[in-house]
Amino acid sequence: MSDLDREELSGSRPEQPPSDKGGISRRSLVVGGIGAVALVVLGGAARATAGEIAPIRPPGIIDADHFIATCIRCDRCRTVCPKDIVVTCGLEDGIINMRTPKLDFYGDSKSYRRPEGKDQEAIKADPYPNLLVAAGKGYCNFCHLCIDNCPTGALQAFDPNTQWLGEAVIDPYLCIAYEKLGGCEKCADYCPFGAITIDENRLPVVDPSKCNGCGVCVNICPSSTYRTYKGSKKRGINIESTGQDRPS
Repeated sequence: MSDLDREELSGSRPEQPPSDKGGISRRSLVVGGIGAVALVVLGGAARATAGEIAPIRPPGIIDADHFIATCIRCDRCRTVCPKDIVVTCGLEDGIINMRTPKLDFYGDSKSYRRPEGKDQEAIKADPYPNLLVAAGKGYCNFCHLCIDNCPTGALQAFDPNTQWLGEAVIDPYLCIAYEKLGGCEKCADYCPFGAITIDENRLPVVDPSKCNGCGVCVNICPSSTYRTYKGSKKRGINIESTGQDRPS
């Protein structure tokens, strides 16, 4: 007769280890660790799918989900852009955005020039027609050619008075005015919408309610001319995607 049979006959059982109620078992730690790793992996996958930073889109994207669902990556908006700022998203912009259009204000053609015979006050009084005839590339003049040539309606009507591509944001580490405490006012001088002013400290300040992200300020910023930056195309002022409605 085995020891187990004897124990069953005698009615006794081997002493069971005490339960670990209220504590953390080794199994719980393992399961929790696996769950934590899974969350990290899923988070990385989400970032890879959507991209770390939302791309600056061409005018006419009212709803991001509608745009992704209807854009067929036909490249027409890029080919018709007269200012050469529409490019296609790459892997760094996220898998879901691959081959969709975005705006790049950092191309090689940086030559914004005001229309002849127009001073800045005249341009601010009626900026859109003047932007259309201004010379140079590297900024958006809201000509609507990308919208007019979109075959699926992914790009819809756009009003620069109430909507925006993004917001101009000063980078104090690259802005020459911050380094020299004044001395450079080009972004304020050339902004067609009067969205950039110079404060009492001789530093540029952006009014989001007037800025619509046209990129003229990025185009005219001389920070990349006076300095050399490796690994970055950023300038003293840059257009950033906010994902929010334009402030009123």
